[in-house]
Amino acid sequence: MNKSRIIHLITTIERGGAEKQLLILAQEQALQGLDVEVFYLKGQPELKSEFEKFGVKVNQSLINENFIKQNIIFRKIIRSSGVAVHAHLPKSELITALTSRKNRFVITRHNSEAFWPGMPKFISNFLSKFVTEKSAHVICISEAVKSYIKNRGEVSRSSQISTIHYGYDKNYKINSSTQNKFSSIFKPFRSSIKIGAIGRLVDQKDYPTLFSACKSALSKGVKLELFIIGEGELRKELEVRVESLGITERVHWLGKTADINDYLFQLDLFILPSKYEGFGLALLEAMQAGKPILASNNSSIPEVLGNSYEGLFKTSDVNELSELIMKIQKDASFPTRLVQTYSDRLTLFAPSNMSGKISNIYENMGFI
Repeated sequence: MNKSRIIHLITTIERGGAEKQLLILAQEQALQGLDVEVFYLKGQPELKSEFEKFGVKVNQSLINENFIKQNIIFRKIIRSSGVAVHAHLPKSELITALTSRKNRFVITRHNSEAFWPGMPKFISNFLSKFVTEKSAHVICISEAVKSYIKNRGEVSRSSQISTIHYGYDKNYKINSSTQNKFSSIFKPFRSSIKIGAIGRLVDQKDYPTLFSACKSALSKGVKLELFIIGEGELRKELEVRVESLGITERVHWLGKTADINDYLFQLDLFILPSKYEGFGLALLEAMQAGKPILASNNSSIPEVLGNSYEGLFKTSDVNELSELIMKIQKDASFPTRLVQTYSDRLTLFAPSNMSGKISNIYENMGFI
């Protein structure tokens, strides 16, 4: 019997939240016996070998072609086989909508932001409605994302919409050996609270609030070091901000890494100060690592950590975040309480739950 075939189209397979989550989904689908193939539009094939390790094909026929040619190639591929498509992120969604028959594809919305950032609202809404009107189903990764696209008017009234949360990486492994990539970097700071943050260096992540809170905690006697994983357009601006606060020697820029688990193992505290998140996959990664988390109380973040989670703080509130950092040092039971909540929360985000719900949508649409 032939396997049911699903094609995923995504903008890149470089390391990012949406891309890593597609890797988890594709792995689960391959284990279910589906024939899974991933197409991407541009960038470096950072996750290619990881997809292939699980038997997922990675097709590079669209790489760096112009938009029109990508549409022509993709249309030929999917129309000739009649295969169903699952699209992720705006450009991929648009190409899928332009090349697929109506109701022969589903989309996942990964972000609580405009469909086409930088475009006038009416254009972004028009393009988004065009895509959602043609799609068989719209999957949102959180209630926050679903509320955002509805309130902004970026979804067709006739669209079927579901919320399906991200799943954690069940292949997570802790590397506590001397081979841990970050051991030598963190070793000189054993007597300090080692704070970590993960995310692109962009306005959404609100690093200035984190820097100011660390400065405040340092001025009140907390010994800490901040280690940042991520790259982005605001790097120089953020370096200037750190210098103006006089904490340059306390902030360590580590760039991008494939070894997130090794990095998390070295931390004493993880902080996510974002102004908004579609989901915040780094939260699941920190929870799996058993690290206490402090995070801003907005968008999808309380969906992940729980509305009553003690480590939530008001968005961009430097004083509240600073007080919580000091509480980590002063109250030994506080970080323990934070971590103890994770076992119950993580069960909600089992990757089999996520992939099972998506499979149900595929079945209802007649894709598998």
